[in-house]
Amino acid sequence: MKQKMLSLVAVFAVVLFGAISGVAQDQPAAQDQSAATPAASSPKPAKHHAMAAASTETLSGTLSVVDADKKLVVVNGSNGVPYNFMVTGGTKITVGGSKAKLADLSGDTNKQATVMFVAQKKRGNMAKSIEVTQ
Repeated sequence: MKQKMLSLVAVFAVVLFGAISGVAQDQPAAQDQSAATPAASSPKPAKHHAMAAASTETLSGTLSVVDADKKLVVVNGSNGVPYNFMVTGGTKITVGGSKAKLADLSGDTNKQATVMFVAQKKRGNMAKSIEVTQ
């Protein structure tokens, strides 16, 4: 019984040592490989900086829905497809060149609107600015 137990412990120690050695050898290879990759494939910024690092896009179309309670604006693109935009406290809203609030847009449906936004996977399209023309 002692013999089997010692054999089992010895096998376990060899396997554990082999696994540690294998991991230690893989790490320098991974570092060397990343050093050889071009600068264009550098790592992405951290997730908490995603809004600042993401590119801003622009959509022009017709304002179709304004829901101030849900902080939601829907704009139909030139192709007729509706796009949802989440409005935050930092969203700049203007109507006819004058500063406005989200609630002010409720009577402006069917008017032309241009939305600058950042597309986010989890939260959706976050409006940075909404400009409604009169």
